[in-house]
Amino acid sequence: MTARNRFHLIMICFTVLIAGTLLIKQTASSEQQKIETIGIDYASMNQSVEKVLKDMPEIAKELASIQSGKHENQLDQSFSTSKTEFRLRVKNNLTEQEHSSPFLRGIAEKQTEHYQDALDIAEEAYGITVTEDEIDAYIEENVSTIWDAEKRKYAKSLQLTLNELDYQFDRDVYVMNVLWERVLPIVMQEFPRKRGESGQAYGKRLKEEFFSGQEDSV
Repeated sequence: MTARNRFHLIMICFTVLIAGTLLIKQTASSEQQKIETIGIDYASMNQSVEKVLKDMPEIAKELASIQSGKHENQLDQSFSTSKTEFRLRVKNNLTEQEHSSPFLRGIAEKQTEHYQDALDIAEEAYGITVTEDEIDAYIEENVSTIWDAEKRKYAKSLQLTLNELDYQFDRDVYVMNVLWERVLPIVMQEFPRKRGESGQAYGKRLKEEFFSGQEDSV
């Protein structure tokens, strides 16, 4: 798999980044959500980001910290409900979806908790932790070499360099990618694929089995 294909696969599987094509959509009849693939007009990227930035001053502060060069990369500070909400709200604006701010905030909080839960389960159940050096190496090999137009537009709209975007603002995404790369082979060995089970069904079951470790420890 090429670095470009690997990057886009990671975006689809693990994130709600602006450069991806996923949106959490609320059904009309319930509070359940589903992931739906949709198209995006990237020509509207700057306008959408500017609009959300005005509504989320906390993101402006985080961006200013990165731009100042004083922002430190620390695992316990990588995850941010505000960043996750920001990505969702820009996506919401770009695709002209009618999702309320409280709804998107709730999804962002759950997603951020999901990240931390995964780190805790990996350490407690499998003895696996992720280091800053591993994250940097992953970004250098799989992310920093991608300079496509969508990514450049996204970085420009945030007034970040590509380096700042990859190594700092979107660092939380790559923490999870590194973690899953290390955990997945162990989980696959623990829960082998069943005869006749599709790849999609198997992937879903692996995640369910992995996160069930948290329930078992309660």
